[in-house]
Amino acid sequence: MPTPETMTYEVRGRVARITFTRPESMNSLTERVLDELEAAIGAAEADPGTRVLVIGGTGRAFTVGLDLALLDEAFADPAVWERIAKRLAALTLRLERLPMPVIASVNGLARAGGFELLLACDLVLIADTARIADAHAEFGVIPAGGSTARLPRIVGRQRAREIFLTGRWISAAEAVDLGIALKAVPAGDLDAAVDELAAGLSGKSRACMAAMKRQLAAVEGLPLAEAVVPEIEEFVAYVTPPDSDGQEGFRAYRENRPPTWA
Repeated sequence: MPTPETMTYEVRGRVARITFTRPESMNSLTERVLDELEAAIGAAEADPGTRVLVIGGTGRAFTVGLDLALLDEAFADPAVWERIAKRLAALTLRLERLPMPVIASVNGLARAGGFELLLACDLVLIADTARIADAHAEFGVIPAGGSTARLPRIVGRQRAREIFLTGRWISAAEAVDLGIALKAVPAGDLDAAVDELAAGLSGKSRACMAAMKRQLAAVEGLPLAEAVVPEIEEFVAYVTPPDSDGQEGFRAYRENRPPTWA
């Protein structure tokens, strides 16, 4: 992919890392940022050696959502709003469907579109000084990146409504208590904590993690008796081919050797 201007993209030890580099604008999202973010996600997905994707920011923010200039354009032209809303929704769905774990490294403020972005990640590590918010209600606006579907599944009906309707800021500690974030760590330790988590995941089979993500997505919200059906279908499709990582993992266990993932 071409060298991005609004972020860095690097791969180390099977871990791809996207870092927003527009701290002067609180890493706000322009159409250029969205273009480069989509390209970076595509590069990670296309590289079979990449097992984990990390998304983070620089300065005081993870990202605070759409850039003011883009908001000016959107509020002046409904066609722009429709285009941007569809891009945000497609982007968050793509993150959820990536065949690898996606870790949000939340270094600072995550608001509006930034909040929606982290909700689409599989795992969220947050600096203890960071704060997050939907915040749309503060401006008389409503979400458009899928958060009204995602947040209630994470925190429950009542808490989701309170977060959306008040638009209030949520501390790192509360984000962990609510299940929005996995862990809060001292700000100076965030990169190390993310690296440790990513390194542990990077040794796993990408095919296995992708299949697990498909299982989790397929069964979410289903009654238990219905949920076991797609779980079993995914299991059989994954584990039965003789060249599958499932077969290799079992052979390696039986032969007392490290597995060699496809």
